[in-house]
Amino acid sequence: MSTFFGLNIARLGMQAQQKALEVTSHNIANANTPGYSRQVAHMSPTTALPYHPKGMLGTGVRVDEISRVRDLFLDRQIRNEQHTLGRWEARSTYLKQIEYIFLEPTENGFNHVLGVFFDSWQELSLNPESSSARTALIENSNLLLNAIKQTYTHLENVRDDITAHIELKVKEINSLAEQIKDLNIQITSLTVRKNTPSDLMDRRDLLLEQLAKITNFDVSYSENGAVNVLIGGRPLVFENTVYELATKPVDVTSDDFPEVFATEPLWTPAPEIVWARDERPVALNGGELYGLIELRDGVEYKGEIYGGELRQYMQDFESLAWGIINAVNEQHAKGLDLLGENIADTDNFFTGDDLMTLMINEKIINNPSYIRAATGDGDPTAVRPGDGTNAVKIAQLRNTLFKFDRSEKVLGERLTIPKEEDDEKGTTTLEFFYRDTISRLGVDTQESIRMQENQNSLLELMTNRRTSISGVSLDEEMANMVQFQLAYQASARFLATLNEVYNTLVNGILR
Repeated sequence: MSTFFGLNIARLGMQAQQKALEVTSHNIANANTPGYSRQVAHMSPTTALPYHPKGMLGTGVRVDEISRVRDLFLDRQIRNEQHTLGRWEARSTYLKQIEYIFLEPTENGFNHVLGVFFDSWQELSLNPESSSARTALIENSNLLLNAIKQTYTHLENVRDDITAHIELKVKEINSLAEQIKDLNIQITSLTVRKNTPSDLMDRRDLLLEQLAKITNFDVSYSENGAVNVLIGGRPLVFENTVYELATKPVDVTSDDFPEVFATEPLWTPAPEIVWARDERPVALNGGELYGLIELRDGVEYKGEIYGGELRQYMQDFESLAWGIINAVNEQHAKGLDLLGENIADTDNFFTGDDLMTLMINEKIINNPSYIRAATGDGDPTAVRPGDGTNAVKIAQLRNTLFKFDRSEKVLGERLTIPKEEDDEKGTTTLEFFYRDTISRLGVDTQESIRMQENQNSLLELMTNRRTSISGVSLDEEMANMVQFQLAYQASARFLATLNEVYNTLVNGILR
């Protein structure tokens, strides 16, 4: 132990406090950086030396590690809640769009247009000889058809948007996985050299949170510092390797094609999400991807399809449209026109094979007198001016009880008027059926909004808790700065004192 032993202790003290001040400066600089975790300079005493006759004499202090303050268990909890939040956010976003499409209850909503259509038949029944009443009926019928086409087209656009959104999210997953892999490479190369790349780890954790909102996954850590991301037990990222996801069109001719989708027209599900290397399905049970698929097509659980609200809304609306068209055509065919005739090719008031090709019979458009407002009790000679009994029956369809069979594969036959020989009775009217659909939409939307708000509140609570642990508190950093500054000044003062001692010792001996 040399005479100048104390100088080394003072030097080490100044160096350690200076390093701690630099760490504090780094924390303050990143106080508003997303995902940044507070860093701490851990100090430990250097190896003490034996002191004669008894005891050991300390040799100073050193900064043995600069580490970040992070609760990995809390991170895991937040990622799990992000899975749930992503699912409900995706659902609520598109459910609100569907609500805007139906515009209920407003004067621009489909229910109002339907009411105007049946009111026109009622007006025609009061004055069947009026050309203006017949023309008004044709115009309001066109309004109904336009509302049907516009509503269904908007629903198709939402369906296509969800499909595109799913494909974009798959690409985003692959992009995030690549970034996580790149950070793994940098982190492992530094870890093997006994370094702790805290800033790189923070960036990686931020990417994991972004990924957690898109899809569910599990995380494991390798001894070399790399993170492994597993989806359904299969690795998306394994240390320095990425196994990408892909989308594959669903084979509608396959025996595995769900029967619930086999309606007419055929419902084509969104592209299947598979592993790019072997095209095996990816096991999803959370996140935005899961919510999008659940809303669009439904998800399978123990052989049953759950969800698929958009599919059900579109199919129910199509059933409603065909229920109106078929019922009006059927009753119209039973009537007689203004001259007491039933001209060929004027049986159907509406024509068309699908919703997009629906139109009013061209012969009726060209000659509104072909509208069959009369009945004549089946006897054309009994038709008298002012006979609007068939128009009355068509107007009464709005209150007629229909039966609805969701098990039928042909949509146009799911909402029908029971025949006299049928044992089954009607259970709903056209208006009530539509209102039930809108009510179900409202309930689904409110549930999604409520769940989203609950998840946001829960995540905010967890994030605040993590911030209290890992976040940078400027007040705390200022207090630490003063502490380290005073310790540095004390070490410097001790060095000055030693300088005086050594000066006295050396100069005194020389004299």
